[in-house]
Amino acid sequence: MKHPQTGLTGQLSDIDFRLLRIFKAVVECGGYSAAEVVLNINRSTISIHMSDLETRLGMVLCNRGRGRSSFSLTHQGEEVYGAICELLNHVEQFRNRVNAIQSQLTGKLRIALPDDLLEIPQIDLAPVISQFREQAPNVNLEVVAHSPSEVDLDILNGQADLGINVISLKRPGLEYLPIYQHQTSLYCGDRHPLFAVRPEQLTLEQVIQYDLVGSSYTLSPEVVQRYNLFTSKAVANHMSGRTLMILSGTYVGFLPDYYAQKWVDAGRLKKLDLKELNYSVDNAVMYRKGEEKNVLIKLFLETLTHKR
Repeated sequence: MKHPQTGLTGQLSDIDFRLLRIFKAVVECGGYSAAEVVLNINRSTISIHMSDLETRLGMVLCNRGRGRSSFSLTHQGEEVYGAICELLNHVEQFRNRVNAIQSQLTGKLRIALPDDLLEIPQIDLAPVISQFREQAPNVNLEVVAHSPSEVDLDILNGQADLGINVISLKRPGLEYLPIYQHQTSLYCGDRHPLFAVRPEQLTLEQVIQYDLVGSSYTLSPEVVQRYNLFTSKAVANHMSGRTLMILSGTYVGFLPDYYAQKWVDAGRLKKLDLKELNYSVDNAVMYRKGEEKNVLIKLFLETLTHKR
């Protein structure tokens, strides 16, 4: 469908900004289907919004098709995406400059965290939040807990200002500040046949014959290599769901050692301690590129690094 080349006229309204943010989210998710979850609207509604934006701008922004691999931007779409990123960064910079002009810090800082944060011994955010509040009492803090894949997308799509998450694959639009590592191992439940096998009798060939429950989010090549050793796989997007499936006795699965320890102590889980399967994971504070001078993000990072 061709759009008349009228260009962008008039003032940018709230509706225009909403359409621009939707387009940005679709691009960064790689298509309509993945964007449904991020935007919390169905594919047909996204399609309508995209058509409205193309009409508003007078140009075709993307090549539509079925499936993630069929989605692509036109040359004009690539240019518009870059312009949107610049525009939204300028809006954010304006807000931060206005905040800085005032005698005290104000505004909102939105933090996305993994859903198992309180289980992680390497980091204690409670004193960090306490000190941050002392230094910026008029800043509203908003904390959301999600699965790892959702934390990254919250930040990329402007739903959060910063987050703490595992580094699986580094996303081009994010900056990373590593803060700790954790160890991950393969576990089985007390109902599973491998639970009774003595550690010295355990072999890799034996373990990979069983069904694996894994993560639904993007994994690093190192982890994917381990997952691919198993022929039968199920997925769970949250740690609690993965643990439940392991406890059922029908699956083995990878869990962080810190998270699994309480179940090991209770006699419900057993570590299948094979060096070929164990691996370490880096965790980092992450925020959008270009946000280094955001006064609230800068203060939070300074407080966090000081408390480590």
